[in-house]
Amino acid sequence: RTYKRCYCIVKVTMSASNGDASMLHYGANERRAILLGKLGGQKVLRQAIDTFYNKQLEDERLMFFFRGVNVEIIKWHQFNLMSIAFTAVPDNFSLEDLLLVRHKRLFDMGLSEVYFDMVAKHFEDTLIEMNVDEALIKEALEVVMPLRKVFAQGARDALERKKKADRTRYAVMAIAVAAVAVAVFKLAKSKRK
Repeated sequence: RTYKRCYCIVKVTMSASNGDASMLHYGANERRAILLGKLGGQKVLRQAIDTFYNKQLEDERLMFFFRGVNVEIIKWHQFNLMSIAFTAVPDNFSLEDLLLVRHKRLFDMGLSEVYFDMVAKHFEDTLIEMNVDEALIKEALEVVMPLRKVFAQGARDALERKKKADRTRYAVMAIAVAAVAVAVFKLAKSKRK
């Protein structure tokens, strides 16, 4: 499967590195100790993502977002995104653009900051269950929580798309009604003659 934008970069890099997500980061070899390392590294992150997604899949409020989706692919993307988020986000990478552009369908399904809060709570609960230090949980949440505003924006954008589609639909219906009215008027007029 071919992925656009960062997905393409992630896929090519992951293929070239046999799954080593550290290849995704600029200057990975020179990095200082960072949050991912403090959390326990990639192995712990993989365990956290498995637990995290199990919680989401079991949450009836979130289940419908996962219908017809290969969860293993989503987990793989999540691992890569969290690896980036918990290390050093490249200057040319915009998670906001990725979310707003690539996930329009989810926002159109109702994804919003309300669901973000549910998912963030599952993330926090996952870290607590994994006995991650409270200070590290706080630090991890500080990385994730600014994305809440992106989910609010995505929901607003979806609402605007719906309003625009509704206006277009109403305009088409009005034109159709007008065309039918004109046709009926002409037919009635022709029968009077």
